[in-house]
Order: sequence, then C-alpha cells, then structure tokens
Amino acid sequence: MVKLDLVRSYNAALVQTQSLVAVFVGATSGIGRATLYALAKVHGEHTKNNGQGNGQGNGQSNAQSLRAYVVGRKRAAVEAIISECERLCPAGRFVFVQAHDLSLLEEVDRVCADITRMEHDEAAAEAEAETAGGGAPARVDLLCMSQGDFTFEPRKDTTEGLEFRISLLYYSRMKFAVNLLPLLRASSLPAHIISVFGAGKEGQLDVDDLLLRSGGHFSMASMRSHVVYMTTFFMEYLAAQNPGHLSLVHVFPGLIMTEAFQNLGVPAWARLLWSLLAPVTSWFTTPVAECGERMLFLASPQRFPARGSGQASGDMDPPRVSSASAGAGAKPGASNPIDIATGSDGILGSGAYAVGSDGETVRNEQAYEKHRAQGVGEKLVAHTLKAFEDIKASKVFTG
Repeated sequence: MVKLDLVRSYNAALVQTQSLVAVFVGATSGIGRATLYALAKVHGEHTKNNGQGNGQGNGQSNAQSLRAYVVGRKRAAVEAIISECERLCPAGRFVFVQAHDLSLLEEVDRVCADITRMEHDEAAAEAEAETAGGGAPARVDLLCMSQGDFTFEPRKDTTEGLEFRISLLYYSRMKFAVNLLPLLRASSLPAHIISVFGAGKEGQLDVDDLLLRSGGHFSMASMRSHVVYMTTFFMEYLAAQNPGHLSLVHVFPGLIMTEAFQNLGVPAWARLLWSLLAPVTSWFTTPVAECGERMLFLASPQRFPARGSGQASGDMDPPRVSSASAGAGAKPGASNPIDIATGSDGILGSGAYAVGSDGETVRNEQAYEKHRAQGVGEKLVAHTLKAFEDIKASKVFTG
C-alpha cells in the first residue's frame, strides 16, 4: 500500500512542476468527480495566495496555472461541479464540454474536436495574456476517464454495433486517447492517461467472439474480463507507439461507496442491501475523497514514467514540496523511497501499467502468458482499430 502522505507529497509536486491541462471524462459523479476535486484542491493549496496563478504572491513554491475540461451531459450538474472546483482553486480555469451519448464513437469524435478547438483557443489567449505558463503550446497533460457503469441491465447494442457498456468502458475511452494524441504528445510531462475500471480482474477471454455476441457468451463477468484484457493490450500498444510521450494506467479503485450503487441499473435488492450494509462496509472501503487523491497520484511521472523516458530503476525519494502546502503528514525531502512501477508487460517503467486499489501494480502473468504467445494482443489492437475505422466510415461494426 502506497502511504497516503506519500501520495499527497507527489500530488503536490505534480502541480508545482508546470502548468497543467487536464481532461476529465465521467467526472460528473463518483470517482471521476473525486479525482477532479483532488486536483483542484491540491492546486488551490499551492496557488491560493498567488493571485491568478501568476507567481506574484507570497513566494509559495512554483505556482502554476491549471486548466481542466470537464465532459458531461447535463450542463447544470457540471456547472455545480465547476463551481466547487473554482472554490477549491480560484486560479484554475474549468471548462464545460457538452456530451450526449459517449457510448457512440461518433459523439466521442465530436467531443474531442470541441476539446481540441477549445484548447487551441485557450492556449492562444493564455499566451497573449502572458499568464503563468503563457506561451506553452496547446496540449493535454492528463486524461482521466471513468465513464460507464457496471450495471446489470440486459445486453443493448448501440447503432454502431457495440454493446453500450463495453463501448463506454473500453472503445470510447481508447477513442478519446487516439483522438487526443496530438495534444497528449505535446505535453512535456509526458502526458498521463488514466482509465478507472477493473485492472487485474481478468477471467476468460473469447478471442473468437470479442463482441460477446454468440449465445450465452455475454454476462457481467465476461464483459468485465474482456474490457480488462482489451484495455491492457491497447494501452501497451499506445505506450510502444508513443515512447517518451505517454504513460497509461488502468486502475481498479477497490470498493468505493459512491452513488453508483444506487443507479437504476443496479437491482433493487442490491441497492437495498448496500444501504443496509453501509455502516459495516465503511470499515473496509476507501473514502471517496481519498480515492480521488490516489487516482491523481497515478499521474506521477516519477512513479509511472513513459516508456523509454530515461528514468533510472530503483528507489526514488519523494520530490521536495513546500512545507506550507504539502498536506498533513508530508515531510518535504524526507527519505521515503518509492519504486518506479513495473508495467503490465513485466518491464520496469514500460509506460503501460495495471494498478490495484492500494496503488501497487498488479500483474496476472498466468492469464497473459498464453495470450501473448499466441499474438492475441496484436489481434485485439487490430480489432479495435478496425472498429474505429468502420464506425468513422458510418458502418455498423460487426467484428
């Protein structure tokens, strides 16, 4: 388990390093919202006495600007979240991006085009105003995705030919990553991509029925397993294709008692059971706010470097941060070493990582050994790119 004070010291260092541009998809509730709040809070703690992030205040260490795009369907809900972010971080710029149905890749394309246009406009305006980080190129330093629910509804395919939950949990997320690659590659961090779902929860993989269309193949367990395998292999592909530019993390956050347990897609008996067990489960679940801090920690370039970034192996001391803003328990410069993470492919600092609820990497070697030997990763990547190509051409994807 990565200690919380260490998580906080790395999060503090992240916002002090440079100006940040982030995109949050699925941040209108639950873990995504908690991660957005964690970023706004830690950034606000380092810039609150520095005017509008221009570094002209009390000398607190390295205040930088923050710009975050918040993708959501309901404007009122997102505006309430943005209002809270602005309270936590008055120097930040939080931008609403309208979405309708992100299970449709056509909609993902439209949203990504809006983000790209907005970011170029924002970067140009920031450079002209010569604010903190002025002159920096249009970019995305952090892409955090948590859209989609693990509901128990019957199978339902979109008009594009994808099961809607699998699309939200996998296809739409990887499409965001692919579409935003030009902005992600412009980051100097390098950029970090975080996908919140079920890392390490591999089960069966039906290589001949990746869409789970054949009779009896579709279930909640098979859906989760397929999403986990496909996410791991596609993230490894993106890391290998973009050395030095991307760090990708698939994370299982553990049991977090968010409002997702009360969604209508959850059976009534399960919703009632969770309500009754809430006083007990609180003893072994992670608080939502802490979960947000731990998700933000996954953007640490020291812990999760890009492939071929030149990071040396071995232990690393936590970065030095301002004692006034490092957070409770953090000791700036203290010797509290942390290892560079081992990637999902078993390579130290490979750029693609599977992480558990404790912040440690998870590797299911037995589950992947056979599939790697048979070239399944390449097949899954080709399948995904073909889905993107067909749907972009307005075809219904059949696999």
